[in-house]
Amino acid sequence: MEVTQSTKPILENSPEAIRYRRNLNTLSILGVGVIVFGFWGIIKIAAELFLGIDLYSSVDMEGFSEFEITIVNITVFIVLTVDIILRIIVGLKAKREEHGKKTGRGYLIIILMLVISSAINVTAVAWEILNMNGAFGGNFVAIFMELSSLVVSLEVFIAAVSVRRYRRKYLVGRRT
Repeated sequence: MEVTQSTKPILENSPEAIRYRRNLNTLSILGVGVIVFGFWGIIKIAAELFLGIDLYSSVDMEGFSEFEITIVNITVFIVLTVDIILRIIVGLKAKREEHGKKTGRGYLIIILMLVISSAINVTAVAWEILNMNGAFGGNFVAIFMELSSLVVSLEVFIAAVSVRRYRRKYLVGRRT
């Protein structure tokens, strides 16, 4: 059964209807934001490669052979590719949710995975900053981007759950 939207929440000014419209707007804007943050990893890696900056510190790569470094690089590429695909799925599903089209619960699980991933990345970069490892400027930008990604993913999750609750409570079964 596809969720149908009524004009009632648009015309009504109850606190629930206002929150519903605000959450629809959040899904619209931040759904695209989730996709954009997916490309942050690619931009970061490309900038480091094209500017000749080492991806890993020499201390981290001590004792690794060329083959092992190649395996690490392939693994990083695969993880970034999966991250981008997951973020595109979440962004597109958030847009579908905004328009009242049926979406599964799977994308909410993916959002939670992205939130956990961002939280781990924020912790790792914060640890790097506290231990004075690496360049401070690079770590500062990284923590800013990771915190932003964490907040955006969390906001999309909260908005999606709130929209689903409102629709289940007020709109399910109504015909436009």
